[in-house]
Amino acid sequence: MGVLLKRYMDKGNADEVNYVDFCNDVDTPEDIFGVGRNYNTSTDYFPRSTPHVVASDIVKDQPDDVEDVLAKLRVKVKEQRIRFQEFMRDFDKLRSGFITDAQFRIGLNMGKVVLSANEFNLLCSHYAAPKEGRHVRWRDFCDDVEQVFTKKGLERNVDIPLNDARLSTSYGLQGPTMR
Repeated sequence: MGVLLKRYMDKGNADEVNYVDFCNDVDTPEDIFGVGRNYNTSTDYFPRSTPHVVASDIVKDQPDDVEDVLAKLRVKVKEQRIRFQEFMRDFDKLRSGFITDAQFRIGLNMGKVVLSANEFNLLCSHYAAPKEGRHVRWRDFCDDVEQVFTKKGLERNVDIPLNDARLSTSYGLQGPTMR
């Protein structure tokens, strides 16, 4: 027992044995599973698996103005019935209507919305809070995006004009020339 403990004790630690090294020395994977360099037929029994690839979309959209970004978000919200308010409400513990831009980004990611850095920065600058630091007015943002469902305050005042929320984007489109 003393010889085994001397061999498999972790250096600098007198109370623990390196169990992984012990198991690898006693039962090598080649002996247990019959795989390795000595076994030419190992791929017949254990086919090579494809590695798990995590792909992410890198979006480099250049919006012309904040209405383009909001229109893109409205289309996504309308198609998938997303309510951003559900994701961002938890970040605002005091219900002040302000969250940090990092929390804002997390809320958008929880809604499975992919935005480019330019789009995100445009949203943050448009909905910047008067507070110090990098804060965003998330309630105003949610109200503007969710105009595709209903107009806020309609139940209190029926005389509010209802105009359709903009759903078309003009990313990089140029207007007609004189020619």
